[in-house]
Amino acid sequence: MLICLLMFSCISNINASDKEPLRSFADSLCLGVKFSQGQPLSDLEMLKTLGVKWVREEIAWSYIEPRKGVYNPLPDALKTRLAFYRANNIGVIFIMAYENGTAYPNNAQAPNDFVNPVAFGRYTSYMARQLKDTGVNFIVELWNEPHNSAFAKKEHLGGNWQGAPPSPWVDHYVKMVAEAVKRVKAVDPSIPVITDDDMWIVHYHFLEKGLPKALDGFAVHPYVQGPPEIAAVAHDTDWTRPYQVVDEDRSFESAVRRLKEQGIKKLGKNPKIWVTEWGYPVGGNSTTGPLSESKIALYLPRAFILSASAGVESMCWFSSQDGPDGPMGLKTNDGRYRPAFDAYEKLSEKLGKTQFECELKQADGDKNKRAFAFKNAQDWIVASWQTASKSFYDEAVVYTDKKGSDYVPACK
Repeated sequence: MLICLLMFSCISNINASDKEPLRSFADSLCLGVKFSQGQPLSDLEMLKTLGVKWVREEIAWSYIEPRKGVYNPLPDALKTRLAFYRANNIGVIFIMAYENGTAYPNNAQAPNDFVNPVAFGRYTSYMARQLKDTGVNFIVELWNEPHNSAFAKKEHLGGNWQGAPPSPWVDHYVKMVAEAVKRVKAVDPSIPVITDDDMWIVHYHFLEKGLPKALDGFAVHPYVQGPPEIAAVAHDTDWTRPYQVVDEDRSFESAVRRLKEQGIKKLGKNPKIWVTEWGYPVGGNSTTGPLSESKIALYLPRAFILSASAGVESMCWFSSQDGPDGPMGLKTNDGRYRPAFDAYEKLSEKLGKTQFECELKQADGDKNKRAFAFKNAQDWIVASWQTASKSFYDEAVVYTDKKGSDYVPACK
């Protein structure tokens, strides 16, 4: 059940014994789907077209447990989707959330009972059993961006939004995680369980509060107002102190590496990193000007390739369809395919059957070019983009075939 780390490049302080067999690049291709928010089931076939190997799904806790201790079966529409995923070798990252004030209304004796840790643990174990019984490959993701949730607001638990102490919401979330991990692992120790928040820094505070060592890793949402190469925070951003969450180059890869290193320090093992949301809103502002549909299509394959280089398990593009979240879908709500759909399909077609090898050195030491080597059964493919001009952030990925076994990549 455990999925393997997609990395060939080494992180200096991770033991060789922690490295796992390489997967194909396709195994990192994930998509946030919107079927629970009205996307038609006919779009399931779209996942096969794109070569998707993971989807991110959800159903509300309050639907599953409408009354305390009373659990509904999985709805038929979800069962249909799970059967499709199983039949097509698509794994599911399943979000366990959100506040359940229906079964656990807040009261004077329990002012935050709608996120009761023990009740949350029972619900996650119930869902783990139901998902396991379907035969689908799945991962349990504990909540979605808890710092944005109702229970983190000042009228409930409160605290600093980025998790710095004192933050009662962080203390409470870690209790929920501990209960859920214990109960899900009792169902099956091989079920991967991950925490979630969109900001890198929040995971450092979760770790400091004592995440359980049986936890498998973390999910992040590295949204940026610009190209995917550059993280949303700098090495000296004031509200990330006392932690430095990226290198001075502000690279995405360094953010992944540093979070892994912190996880090793606190959990005593190499945690897996999933990117369970990453995308851009059409028409939004960015550091390189307005985000057009064509610009977002240029960024998409670079985000996936950088994730592979960083050793991310899977990267979920947000999202398959706009749904209620604005113009971030590969499809519009009226069914039009955006250029990002074609970019995803081409990425899958070119690299899906390959394995990531390494980032390449530039012969002239030029730091304004990124190039990455991938290998399939017989040949190699180099994915590259030029970063030499002021407009480098709007460069497309070029896929170059290197025929034959004589090619030797000049790895960094």
